[in-house]
Amino acid sequence: MKGAESIMDIRKICLGSGLALVMAVPALADTPGTITLDVRARYENADQDGRLGSDATTLRTRLGWKSPDWNGVTILGELENNWVLDGDDDFNSGRNGLSQYTSISDAAFTELNRLQVEFAVNEHVSVVVGRQYVDLGDGRLVASAGWRQDKNSHDAVRVNFSRDGWAASYVYHDRINRGPGDVHWQSDSHLFHVRHALADGLNVEGFAYFIDITQPGRENLSNTSWGGRLFGSREVSGWDVGYEAVFTRQSDAGSASADFDLGLWSGEVSAERGGAEFSAGYVSMEGNGAFGFANPLGKNHGTLGWADAFSGGGRQGTEDGLEDVYATAGYGVDWEQGWLRGLSAGVMYHDFQAERTGADLGDEWDAHVTARFAGGVSLSWQVAEYDGPGVAPAPADRSKNWIVLSFSR
Repeated sequence: MKGAESIMDIRKICLGSGLALVMAVPALADTPGTITLDVRARYENADQDGRLGSDATTLRTRLGWKSPDWNGVTILGELENNWVLDGDDDFNSGRNGLSQYTSISDAAFTELNRLQVEFAVNEHVSVVVGRQYVDLGDGRLVASAGWRQDKNSHDAVRVNFSRDGWAASYVYHDRINRGPGDVHWQSDSHLFHVRHALADGLNVEGFAYFIDITQPGRENLSNTSWGGRLFGSREVSGWDVGYEAVFTRQSDAGSASADFDLGLWSGEVSAERGGAEFSAGYVSMEGNGAFGFANPLGKNHGTLGWADAFSGGGRQGTEDGLEDVYATAGYGVDWEQGWLRGLSAGVMYHDFQAERTGADLGDEWDAHVTARFAGGVSLSWQVAEYDGPGVAPAPADRSKNWIVLSFSR
């Protein structure tokens, strides 16, 4: 039972190496500034039609330090390491050449994840220079995705402004550091984002992203994307009701040699009360028969289901686009004292079809159970099951399971 053995490996490693790191941090308590530590042990099982099933047990550690403020200047550095606990001979890491196995892009690595200098010019303006996290809007187009063990970071210069309900950012983007299973992509991009709180529970965002991916072989991901997002929440008969609407228009730009002019729009409503949560939404992403929607700087996991059947390689959907109708339900409880601080569970359903042709692209079920413990520890089980029609442009059927034990401080 390889899965059961891998789960035991997670427990042993976290109680050994993981706790050794946790115990080492107090020894640095006298160090000026702030020490951060984030440890995640994960067992992942992935099966995809046409490939061999994969199993991977990994331990990812991030150790960082943020300096004290000195005349408005702070420095932040962070190292990131991923350890493959049971070898990489039975999964496709993207670096080990085992393409006959299902992809689990969590190869072993050690890297400088962040190194940034931030200068607070005044109470309204700040500048961040260096390797950093960048998340704009809902993250679909610009984000520091962190589902894989190697969290994406960005080599960039960012200027932030905030005042009287307004928040704006300009980013000059030089490179996205995508992870060990793929090449880091060079960029020459300019990103503009603005947000305004119109009223209590009503926010609006506007953006214009001029993305030029200069990495050889990835030029056709270059695009200009502009649009807006309206979102907020308010109480209705004891329920916290949330809403979101997004519109985006995208066209080829910069280094792209192909032509495309695509749109995306989505809407979601949600309701929460007493630990119960429900939501329903719709996403429409256009495709022109050759290309789907590009998001080379954005996040993938979870935006179109947890199986990631329609995400990867800097694009989402299919060449014929994608329509996603989804609904979620969940329930959670929290406690302020004791060793168990919270329990939650949830389920999500997706129904997919091609935007351009209306062809059936299958459906997906996702579910999770999560327990939170005192001291910043959590344990979760997550599952995703995508079932497609078995004909192009639908991706291959796949199922994924994760058991995740994490700690952060």
